[in-house]
Amino acid sequence: MKYFERQVLKTIKKYQLILPGDVIVAAVSGGPDSVAMLHVILRLTAGWGVDIRVAHLNHMFRGAQSDEEADFVQQLASSWGLPCTVEKRDVPAYIRQTRYSPEEAARDIRYRFLRGLARDIGANGILTAHHADDQAETILLHLIRGTGLEGVAAISPKEGGLCRPLLEVTKDDIISYCGINQLEYRIDSSNKETNYLRNKIRLCLVPQLKEYNPRVVEALARTADICRADNEYLENLTCEYLKDLGFGKEKSINFQKLKLLHPALQRRVVRRAFEEISGQQGGLSYHQTGKVLNLTTGKEISLPGRIYARRDYDRLIFSFFSSGNRVTEIEPVKLKIPGQVQIPAIGLIVQAEIRNWPDERFIQTKHSAVFNIAILKNSLFIRTRRKGDRFQPKGLQGTKKLKDFFIDEKVPREERDRIPLLVSGEQIVWVVGQRLSRHFLVTKDDKRAVVIKVKNMDQV
Repeated sequence: MKYFERQVLKTIKKYQLILPGDVIVAAVSGGPDSVAMLHVILRLTAGWGVDIRVAHLNHMFRGAQSDEEADFVQQLASSWGLPCTVEKRDVPAYIRQTRYSPEEAARDIRYRFLRGLARDIGANGILTAHHADDQAETILLHLIRGTGLEGVAAISPKEGGLCRPLLEVTKDDIISYCGINQLEYRIDSSNKETNYLRNKIRLCLVPQLKEYNPRVVEALARTADICRADNEYLENLTCEYLKDLGFGKEKSINFQKLKLLHPALQRRVVRRAFEEISGQQGGLSYHQTGKVLNLTTGKEISLPGRIYARRDYDRLIFSFFSSGNRVTEIEPVKLKIPGQVQIPAIGLIVQAEIRNWPDERFIQTKHSAVFNIAILKNSLFIRTRRKGDRFQPKGLQGTKKLKDFFIDEKVPREERDRIPLLVSGEQIVWVVGQRLSRHFLVTKDDKRAVVIKVKNMDQV
């Protein structure tokens, strides 16, 4: 067994990326990295009883070149006796819709496709061809933008169902392996464009750093390994402190005890609390974290994703609503389907659309929900709570007073009048940000569904 194969096998075993009998999705772009990954995995797992499904997404960035790459991957998989799923997504249109950068949009769409396919076939993991040079570039990218230990830890060999068997080999190793095994591959012409920061780091900065240390890629990869282990320890410690500080359903922290911690742990606790309530990993900057920690009693700041943080004596409270905006009961606002309505009284925009179902693009969040098409038998409205409101929470039998639900869920009293309710006729079907009702839940057998999204007007 040659060096490349030994190193990849070592990585697979060290992180348990592939086990005998696994079903795996292999993301193959057609470039040298993913072609080498597929080839070496086939060779190393022969006799393991592993079922490999090749997956390729045409991002529609480069016209005929993208189409040719998709055909190449399909033919490659066929020649190696592997099933292959090739799909096409209009990423340029998605960029116009979301205003994401090309890299962000492509990554978002690509991982939705891969995770959707993995779910459909019951895969144990998704293989991607990230390698040591990608690791080094990611560290440098994070350092240039400003980062902490998490950013230097960079790419993990295994996280969220993604497995990276090539993470401990270099690009040179990959090209050499392709040459030795006479593997044909395609080159993405956009990788040579220096208008993208990552490409500029790869093409300009890394070669300069190699003048100081010819093995700088390996050195940075080792640094990532060290920082990843340290970060995992600190993250576990942070979760323990967050619990000890009283953060739970009430979404608040004992501020006095928080300030007794080391500053490094203070920042981590605040970031973790924000991530817990927002579901948005890494969404809080260094400066925003500092502002939260410097809050004085009675003061409040707005954070990304419709989140507010305020200091109330010895408590640091995270909330979806500003304490300064009190509202009384609002008149029901009828939804446009499809379409959107603005509700200035509670500062929200509500969007509604009908989609084919199942839809792998849909991601359930606290502020987005999907319903059976039968919900449209009555008009849909958004309103706030009324005296005597009851509903049937998902997961519970029978009805429950909305007031009791808020108390049980420890929703702060000052927030309850601002929480939007989605009603079908007179029936509450969604307490937004809290719980769906038992009614009109969508199933995998449904062909059409209604998707509702709620956004803060300030975030649009």
